Amino acid sequence: MKRFIAAEVDLAIGKRIQQRRKEVGLTAENLAEQIGVSQQQFSRYERGATKINVAHLVNIAVILDTPISWFFADSRAENLTFTNAQDYVPVRNDALKQRLDYHWTNLSNDQKRNLINFLDAMQK
Repeated sequence: MKRFIAAEVDLAIGKRIQQRRKEVGLTAENLAEQIGVSQQQFSRYERGATKINVAHLVNIAVILDTPISWFFADSRAENLTFTNAQDYVPVRNDALKQRLDYHWTNLSNDQKRNLINFLDAMQK
């Protein structure tokens, strides 16, 4: 079994925390306060410079309404397997709307038109 490098896992988890935090619309300061760490410490978590405390990761997952396995989806930990972790879609309507708003801003006009056409076709 190939061993994974902890630093790579820390980087991947940090990127996922940052991605999901932005999708939900929370600032780093706000999330840091909610989990009880300084903004500087939270920044080190997101950069992968410091290993995240498991209790903090669990709290982050709860606050961001995200399965904890989703944070490991981009890691190279080959001995960890997660089913459909990258396909995670939140259940709450407000979280779904926030994700749509986040992605909508990054779409070109053609992509937006195609998405609307797709959604219209689904309703038929």
